[in-house]
Amino acid sequence: MKLFKRASKLDQDEYDGKVAAGLDRAFAAAGKRDVQLSQLRLVIFSDLHRGARDGADDFQRSEPAYSAALGWYLERGYELVLLGDVEELWENDIKEVLPRYAACTALERAFMDGPGLTRFFGNHDIDWHDPNRVKKHLDPMLPGIEVLEALKLRILDGDRQLGLLFLVHGHQGTDLSDRAAGVSRLVLRWVWRIIQDKLGWLSTTPADDYVLRARHDIAMFRWSRRQALASPADQRAAMIAGHTHHPVFPDHPPPQPGTGGADELEARLREARSRGAGADELAALRAELERLRALGRRAPYTPPVIDPPTYFNTGCCCFPDRDITGLEFADGSVRLIRWLDDAGEARPKELAPPIALADLFARLAAASTTAAG
Repeated sequence: MKLFKRASKLDQDEYDGKVAAGLDRAFAAAGKRDVQLSQLRLVIFSDLHRGARDGADDFQRSEPAYSAALGWYLERGYELVLLGDVEELWENDIKEVLPRYAACTALERAFMDGPGLTRFFGNHDIDWHDPNRVKKHLDPMLPGIEVLEALKLRILDGDRQLGLLFLVHGHQGTDLSDRAAGVSRLVLRWVWRIIQDKLGWLSTTPADDYVLRARHDIAMFRWSRRQALASPADQRAAMIAGHTHHPVFPDHPPPQPGTGGADELEARLREARSRGAGADELAALRAELERLRALGRRAPYTPPVIDPPTYFNTGCCCFPDRDITGLEFADGSVRLIRWLDDAGEARPKELAPPIALADLFARLAAASTTAAG
């Protein structure tokens, strides 16, 4: 008898049930914080997967975009929310990762001293579920930090509650990401990391398995829809998650991430040829260009239709093309953004029209009334 049934062997209903059980538990245990709509100003990133700055480290290529984003949001008074899988602790020991990204952590600490920093754990940094490890390793760099599993943000407009934003990484309920995280970590640390370091393979992009990602997105949306439509008004929530590495934004499927930069590389390759660059430089540019072109030829991933708008996904901060995606909450609206912009400049690119939170919660209330009728 097998201890776990592989996700690929589950039908959608079985998979939904596992995810729902994990999310039900996390939602019930989550703390709550009140925020006035007019004062809500935060940016959410997830899935950095910071490693040991070796060939297996998927984050270092995106570090410039991430650092630029943090500087931008710090100066504009945004609270920073890191929604899990910040460190890659399946492949690396804590003591390998933290010193190598001390500069990033110092930027994050500046948010603690200013507009605020909230951290969550995911499956790849589930070590932070243990407060003793947080106290020993993170507290010296981020004094007083608490690492959460989930949080309910109660959005208020004066004395009136509009609704909840449920923040959670999104791995809950899946066998190897939740219940067997310790086993998975050992396998990755001692086997996969060696292979990846030698060959440069990426380990943290669920884009490699569109079927599983679609199944997980569907499961999270179905859970969030059921929760929103079946709950009383004071518990009605829209879920904000990460984990799948692909942004999901209701009403407007975002462009496929991970393939940007091909035009710029092609121009750099032409310039290098024109000045008589050597074979090593030309080979490196051509290899990266063909890699990005190949990414663009993959079958496009289409997220499920999110209606009503109960499920948002941040994407990740370790895309192969060095970009990162996240969610901004400001001016009463939520926006899906990418760093860097189309020109490669250190500015956010809006990937979908913003959604006003008052309208979002009104749509949830209307859908709940319809479902009850």
